[in-house]
Amino acid sequence: MTARKAKRGGNSQKDNFNQNVPKKARSVLNKEFEKKIMCNDMLAKFVIDFLCIILFFSMDFLLLDNKKPLFCDIIKLQDKIKKQNRGVLYMLFSKNSLKHTATKSNTLNLHVVNKLEQVAQQVIHKKAVAKAVAKREAEPPVQQPTGEKLVDYSTTGKKRKWDLHKQNNLKLLELYKQAIKINPSVISPKRLQDLADCANQLEYLQDAEGNKKLYRTYFCRVRLCPMCQWRRSLKLFSQVSKITDYINQQNNNQVRYLFITLTQKNCCGSELVQEINKINKSFSLLVDKTKRVQPATKFKKMLLGYIKSTEVTYNPKTKTYHPHLHCIFAVQEEYFNKVNYINKNTWRAIWADLLKVDYLPQVNVQAIKPARQQKAVAELAKYPAKVSSILNLPQMQAVQVIIDLTTLCYKRRFVAFGGIFKKTKALLKLQDVEAENADLVGAGNIKEFNYVARAIYKYNVKFGCYISS
Repeated sequence: MTARKAKRGGNSQKDNFNQNVPKKARSVLNKEFEKKIMCNDMLAKFVIDFLCIILFFSMDFLLLDNKKPLFCDIIKLQDKIKKQNRGVLYMLFSKNSLKHTATKSNTLNLHVVNKLEQVAQQVIHKKAVAKAVAKREAEPPVQQPTGEKLVDYSTTGKKRKWDLHKQNNLKLLELYKQAIKINPSVISPKRLQDLADCANQLEYLQDAEGNKKLYRTYFCRVRLCPMCQWRRSLKLFSQVSKITDYINQQNNNQVRYLFITLTQKNCCGSELVQEINKINKSFSLLVDKTKRVQPATKFKKMLLGYIKSTEVTYNPKTKTYHPHLHCIFAVQEEYFNKVNYINKNTWRAIWADLLKVDYLPQVNVQAIKPARQQKAVAELAKYPAKVSSILNLPQMQAVQVIIDLTTLCYKRRFVAFGGIFKKTKALLKLQDVEAENADLVGAGNIKEFNYVARAIYKYNVKFGCYISS
């Protein structure tokens, strides 16, 4: 405001002078007035910056409750004469921290370096540590080690194969160690160590009847890790079941489902990435209603949503890969009318047209009945690149397959939701199973579980199983 007033006042004075002063002297006077206005601007900006810095110091007392003011560590004037730029201080206030950045204007160069952000982060860290300690103290005591072998059952009474998945995890670790010798960039040392540490220790909550609930462990989240693949499959199965149940409740079971497997010919390792891109592009032409493709027009009219899972299997005899898609389509009831129904042979022709191939690929089409719905969901929840069948191949062959699959999995998504499935997933606030921070433990609300003790099981390499310790 001071700068604007000065400028306005300067302009009015300048007009009066222009009327009374001869033309020859006007140019000299104009320069003098411009210098005066520039000085006023610099003074106004200096006052604003000074007030900002005073406010900046005073926030120590308001946000961080410091007993003494936290002053700037260093105030530097860099290249004041050469650059003639000034740093303007911006302050971003949040609940627990105060951050600032410096941007350059067209006058003096002022860099204010302070310790406020560092202290704020220390305060946040101390609070997090205190919260974690309080949580630990509230937990039930760890029971004495019994040396017994881990036996864990699901809610359906099926035994969970922790031992087998950890054994496969260690086999994959050895294959990666060999793969690094061929291609050092296939996996980083940190990720290799993460793979080795995956699910080494399992921590359970236990109730009075001896029932167990997984409470805490570490999962590496390496894409090919058998342990993490298994946990992702369980999570995906649970999510798809919740989504379909919700859709059925909201639509009074008027939505029908199709389970379709779309395939193509096998390919070699060097063509795998290209073929996966092609099959995904063809699928988008099938389901994207904004893209007008004649073979898929009839199906799109009936389509309500889809879940797509990409899977790659390996044939050790031919040494080729078989990429294919498992899909669940939600369609209107009218789809099964004679006019709208698409039989298997027509599906093969449609898929061949979308793939732009000169052969009829195999397509498996099944209408999902309520009794078969769980089985179809389980098939869809299979993880894309299963390595369990690869681990027992000859070492060099297995290593090459691991390299090919690792290259394929890099920054690639294998599960996709669309239409009514995507909207329901967002409505239910379900996590992304492929995210790096996805919860693979699945402890849920532990308050509903009447636990009385904690049990810790560690994997014993010698015995090949988890033992209470």
